[in-house]
Amino acid sequence: MKSIVLAVVVTVSLAAQDHPATESSIRHATVIDVTTGAELKDQTVRIHDTRIISIALTQDSDAAPNSIDAHGAYLIPGLWDMHVHVHDVDELPLYIANGVTGIRIMSGERDTPARRAELARQFTTPEIYLASAIVDGDPPIWPGSIVVKNPAAARRTVDEIKASGADFVKVYNHIPRDAYFAIADEAKQQHIPFAGHVPDAITAQEASAAGQRSIEHLTGLALACSSKQDQLTEENLHAPMPRDHFVIVARAYQSFDNAKCQALFEEFRRNQTWQVPTLTVLQLSGRLDDRRYLSDPRLAYIDRKFRERWDQRTDFQRRHWTYQQFEMNRSIFSADKKIVDAMFRAGVPMMAGTDAMNPYCFPGFSLHDELAMLVESGVTPLAALQMATINPARFMEKTADLGTIEPGKIANLVLLRADPLADIHNTNQIEAVWLEGKYFNRDALSGMLEKAKETAKHN
Repeated sequence: MKSIVLAVVVTVSLAAQDHPATESSIRHATVIDVTTGAELKDQTVRIHDTRIISIALTQDSDAAPNSIDAHGAYLIPGLWDMHVHVHDVDELPLYIANGVTGIRIMSGERDTPARRAELARQFTTPEIYLASAIVDGDPPIWPGSIVVKNPAAARRTVDEIKASGADFVKVYNHIPRDAYFAIADEAKQQHIPFAGHVPDAITAQEASAAGQRSIEHLTGLALACSSKQDQLTEENLHAPMPRDHFVIVARAYQSFDNAKCQALFEEFRRNQTWQVPTLTVLQLSGRLDDRRYLSDPRLAYIDRKFRERWDQRTDFQRRHWTYQQFEMNRSIFSADKKIVDAMFRAGVPMMAGTDAMNPYCFPGFSLHDELAMLVESGVTPLAALQMATINPARFMEKTADLGTIEPGKIANLVLLRADPLADIHNTNQIEAVWLEGKYFNRDALSGMLEKAKETAKHN
């Protein structure tokens, strides 16, 4: 039965175009169906301009001038990093060179059209899902945030964000309780998603019930799973320093209540509250005393000015934290990984994100670290791959265009030399990338990396 299915060629109709069409094909590929985990061997994938038009068993007649012989290599959909920050357009090719054909930028600007135009200046740009400027309370944590102090200002802010063309509203830690619920209500009325941190004045249960589309960094989850949730939430709301927050999270995990946690996961499933754990950044708080971070070879791709900012942000912890504080944060990270495993087993919807350009979270490269850490936490390689392909497409409601290798989908593809379902680390074994049908072979990808390294060296 399987061979019959594979022999069927599925095609899509193509609209008439005023310019000559370009066609290409990838022959003898092992196409990975990220929905089921099936590996379809010896396939030919035909591409017309930006889209896939057919997938079928390879035939001798498939050879054409624009054919690429994959020699049995593994073809997956382009990867998404669903939590990044972009400070300079020079960072964008690093994503493509690492097979990341789409990114969700988690902090935009007040002038969204200008921000989109700036990002488009880079010739090689991944697909972009763009946040508003961060919406926070008073005082805001980050400069440039939109400050809301009351429900009226919150509603007005949502209306302005919707009019600006941002894809979603980014919420943050200090938003007052009444303003947060006003954001949630206005976002629903304006048909724009809101996502981000669980504010200090809100519980994870309340955020889910209010319709927050995604929760980043597991914010609020330790407290929500604690038998002392009310007490610790109040303490966290008035914690004067970030280190106090870590102590409260550690105490929350020490008072872990499995029944509460499972009830929370059921709410996440029912409300379709997506989780983006960002293990890449969460691990750092417990490992900044490891000097090997300072010699990571990937630092060569980061401009000097950003490396200096990373050092400034991490040096305080390295110099002033005690061994016991680092140990506490390593314990928190171990508990975070267990939470990820439990959410996966409970069927909570999740996506892969890294929090690049935070210190030692490298654009493009770190997504492969994130996938590996998800698997270390208990997620299967297939599920980890789904968290960077089909799940983002579902979250963004773009499954008609993205997330799988099917006729009609945009040709964002990555060719791997080894099977990622056998070992998730094989997502690093990139032979070629297609971005909206444009082909980048290994030499072209290496050229991107070398150019990025040269640019970083001189900036």
